[in-house]
Amino acid sequence: MNAIQPRFVILRHTPGSQATRGPESPAPVPPHFDWMFEVDGVLKTWATEPLESFAEGISTKVEKLADHRVHYLDFQGDIGGDRGEVRQVISGHYRKIEIDTELFVAEITWRDARGQTQSRHVEIAAGYLLLKNGSASAANP
Repeated sequence: MNAIQPRFVILRHTPGSQATRGPESPAPVPPHFDWMFEVDGVLKTWATEPLESFAEGISTKVEKLADHRVHYLDFQGDIGGDRGEVRQVISGHYRKIEIDTELFVAEITWRDARGQTQSRHVEIAAGYLLLKNGSASAANP
């Protein structure tokens, strides 16, 4: 029997007037996607600019953020404190390929708006996130 795969979510974060990256970076935060992966009871989190699609071959700059609480796997709405709101873009499961302090590699799987299973290979390292084609077993027309 297969072990339960950990979950991931990509949230569209529309920041409020009090959203910052912390005291060391008090500048306003632009709208972005939060890529969150469940690892050891927390969500390892990175931010990218909003993407138009999740097609293979996308490469974009990524910023590592602090770990987030796992409740964001199911949360949508106002995050409080005038820090903005989040909406799910996609959510699903992932299979860990490699995770360490400098590299995160996984295969993500989710159902699109048509109900078809989608899969992508995600690599996060050296300030970039790269999406590649997922496994051959996924239903990608």
